Amino acid sequence: MNENTTSINQNGMNGNSIPENFTTEESTIRNSWARCRDVGLSPSGKPVDAVTSEIDLSIIQEKNQQIRQFVLPELQLLYNQIAGTNFMVAYADTSGIVLDAFLDEQFKRSDAGKAVIPGSIWTENNRGTNALGLALHSGKPQIVAGKDHFFRKLGNLSCFAAPIYGQNNEILGVIDATSDAASRQEHTLALVKLASKNVENRLFIEQFSDSLILIFHARHEYLSTTSAALLAVDEHGFIDGANINAKIMLNGLNLYNKQHFGDVFSVPFSAVINRLNSDQIIRIQDAMGSAVFMSMKANTTKKIVNLSSGTNLVKQIEAQNLQKIKKTIIPNYIMEDPILKRHISNAENALSHGLVVFIEGKRGTGKHSTVVELNRRFLQNKTHIEIDCAQITSDNFENILFGSSGKVGYFENESQSHPIGKLTQASGKIINFKNIELLPGIVQSVLTEVIEAHQEHQTKNKFIPINGFLFSSKVSMQNLQLNPNLSDEFLECLIGAQIQLPILEDRADFDKIVFEILRQISPDHTLSKTAMDSLKARAWPGNIRQLKKILRVLVANTQGQVIRNAIIQTDQNLSGSEVQPCSSCLQSSARKENCILIRKTWLDTGQNVSLVARRLGLSRTTIYKHIKDM
Repeated sequence: MNENTTSINQNGMNGNSIPENFTTEESTIRNSWARCRDVGLSPSGKPVDAVTSEIDLSIIQEKNQQIRQFVLPELQLLYNQIAGTNFMVAYADTSGIVLDAFLDEQFKRSDAGKAVIPGSIWTENNRGTNALGLALHSGKPQIVAGKDHFFRKLGNLSCFAAPIYGQNNEILGVIDATSDAASRQEHTLALVKLASKNVENRLFIEQFSDSLILIFHARHEYLSTTSAALLAVDEHGFIDGANINAKIMLNGLNLYNKQHFGDVFSVPFSAVINRLNSDQIIRIQDAMGSAVFMSMKANTTKKIVNLSSGTNLVKQIEAQNLQKIKKTIIPNYIMEDPILKRHISNAENALSHGLVVFIEGKRGTGKHSTVVELNRRFLQNKTHIEIDCAQITSDNFENILFGSSGKVGYFENESQSHPIGKLTQASGKIINFKNIELLPGIVQSVLTEVIEAHQEHQTKNKFIPINGFLFSSKVSMQNLQLNPNLSDEFLECLIGAQIQLPILEDRADFDKIVFEILRQISPDHTLSKTAMDSLKARAWPGNIRQLKKILRVLVANTQGQVIRNAIIQTDQNLSGSEVQPCSSCLQSSARKENCILIRKTWLDTGQNVSLVARRLGLSRTTIYKHIKDM
């Protein structure tokens, strides 16, 4: 037997080899073990005792307060339901950090009990294969019992975990229950899943507190269970949101293009709303012809309008839509790249000491948004003044900079008159000169004089007080110093702090930038992991500006709320290539052609597996094998 051959001893393992007698789904646990082994963990070793600081824990708990208000009652109920000896229940966030835990006395005294504390991190990289970490990784409920745990030290435990999903199909956290291995019971996982579902539904109702909550199911007796579908609609019948069950039952529901109740059910909203509002349970058909029972959440407080007054209704809807348009999303400045974070901090210090800040970055790297962010930090969101040096000439600069009073009026004016030049408009504000490489020589001398006056004098009667000077360019400072058209005196005035904006490919916070831009464009959309990987892998000559355009295209071309890799692969403008075969067919010329045909057909049919199966005469299982990575 060579050294690469897997050998199983009496305990089912040998060193770092993967056991073959798992007690739960073999492939899932086997893959988890492989990941643990790949990061250098050993079954005979000790779990990494990773614990976040108390300060960070407090911040994370506060950040998750909205969901915790619903999680904690469920944890308490779950604790009471599985009460016995040697057990615990816990809630962890998306990073695998335990935020809340309930432990009985026996479990507290155990090694595991001492490890499962608020702030402890239970990812696979730290604790090996465990239900909490595995649920986060897979996005599915998990059981990890006994020797399924990667670390032998945890082999006396049975763990049950289920993720909590949000409205946009994103994981919000995990609920976990753990007991000794001897008490492993399938119903415990059912209780954990029930707790997660209850949290999801309460979050949904909270999120759409201003909407009418409609409850429906194919079976009457399931209306009061977590299996029921929840639909949030406004008082006019337009659909605001749907939980996971509703999305499944209403195949084809498009929450991006706001649909009406009448689009997904066979009866008009006006025909059922009064009956629902009277606590009746009605039986109707959806647009596909399937019968469902429907009721309305009893404690809804939304006013039901009189749908008979058609004219007034139209006016109300138009007014509401106008208000929604006016509610713009304020962009967040993403600054998790450590180099950029340091530059911004240095710039703040420079501004507080009256120094100039120079911002350099290639086209589309975010020079304007950086100016806005500095202004927000330094002057609490006051509007800043911006001058494009490309528009300044030797003939017009006095009017642009100083207004009707001219240069003399700017420096010596003591009257009550207020010239309209840009420098005067910048009183008490920050002013930004962009494209400074195009600044005429005579204007360089004037600006040098203005900047030095602000740095050397502190009396208002000598100049209009400006709180900060910013200069930005797509040309680096090093290259500006080599430019014969820029004077040494002017370049000396730029000495202060420099912000060097990295190109998009070099940003350590690429994911955060993508999600923030997507939030601005369409809050209802999200990206699959494979789609994100595709975006990371491509070149971005236009940087953030180009990314914004691409994401707008993706949103426009995506059916549903999840942007998948397939849409990137099939769009020539996005991928630069044709549809590619799956990884398993890539090396086989015989299988490659068939795989491409399946993937193309799947895309052409709007990702309808059943339709692909009928067109190509293939089983659904075969199709799934070829599209699983799209």
